[in-house]
Amino acid sequence: MNSYFLRLIFASQLKKSKMKAFKLSSTLIGLILAFGVYGQQDVSTKKLSVKISNIQNKGKTLYVGIYRAGDEFPEFNKFWKNTKVTTTSSEMTVEFEVPYGEYAVAISHDLNGNGKLDKNFVGYPKEPFGFSSNFKPKFSSPEFSDCKFSFTQQSNSLTIKLID
Repeated sequence: MNSYFLRLIFASQLKKSKMKAFKLSSTLIGLILAFGVYGQQDVSTKKLSVKISNIQNKGKTLYVGIYRAGDEFPEFNKFWKNTKVTTTSSEMTVEFEVPYGEYAVAISHDLNGNGKLDKNFVGYPKEPFGFSSNFKPKFSSPEFSDCKFSFTQQSNSLTIKLID
């Protein structure tokens, strides 16, 4: 009779551990499905083309920064993504791989090779620059909302004319 109770206790404990394992695996599968399928957003990237016109000096560096809402637009070196290219003609195109969304672009043309946008004593740029929506600032730097654009399947390129 002693062995009968031992088998009964052992079977009960085995059943409880199998039940715990089943509950744990069910919970894990549920979490994977919830976050793996329903929690994912479409973050596939597409090609955004930015055509830059009115380039006056060849052989100099263009800094092109793309910003999202919440980034420190148009602060130099505070962009979300960027590229720098050496100018070869009066018009150039740069491309970014980004998901569809709202962005703003700021461009500076570094004429003296010091790696920054030089400004005069009141803070206005001394080197060519430009913004998306071809925004032309008057008394202060633009806000993100002044220069934002929607990057969509139908609207996948923009042209920015440099201000010199």
